[in-house]
Amino acid sequence: MAVREYTDSNGIDWRAWDVTPAHMHPVTRAEDYMGNLQDGWLVFESGEDKRRLEAPYPGDWTSFDIPALEALCERALPVIRKRSRSVSGEQRAVTAAEVELEAIRSEDACRTFQSPGGREWTVRVHECLDAGGLPRAVLRFTSGDVVADVREWPEQWRTASTVDYAMMLLDADPPRRPAKGKSPRRRHADRVE
Repeated sequence: MAVREYTDSNGIDWRAWDVTPAHMHPVTRAEDYMGNLQDGWLVFESGEDKRRLEAPYPGDWTSFDIPALEALCERALPVIRKRSRSVSGEQRAVTAAEVELEAIRSEDACRTFQSPGGREWTVRVHECLDAGGLPRAVLRFTSGDVVADVREWPEQWRTASTVDYAMMLLDADPPRRPAKGKSPRRRHADRVE
């Protein structure tokens, strides 16, 4: 798996993925502005931060535990998100973002579906540490600010139907949401057999 989602020891959710020369158009790869990124990079992205670790990076990073991923993330350089002052600078930023999105899409790492109630959900595997500090993986469902984790899921979750996803959601841990009273709640008794 070349895309990993994890929660670090500070409780911050990260997505990490690699961008290889195979993801880049040959013309883009040859551009001067690519500089040290021509051989690829490893991306770390959270809600507040984005970092890139230039190649060469460890080829077996996908098997690293969470502390080792945190160490790689610390080595990665922050992406400074400022408004480009030139058309060419803006185009370079757009090109890099497109290459990174294509790298995620090509790995088949997440699915989206619309629930019977009309809400759009994204589903992906997410790694975290349990209360005892041991690693575990969950199937994470997100929709807007709602996050629900399923501890046990079918191996073929990527090919599940909308109904299958809705049923998995009913088995999820109680979703994390805004403060109580600000949104509707789901009950396990709502499950239809």
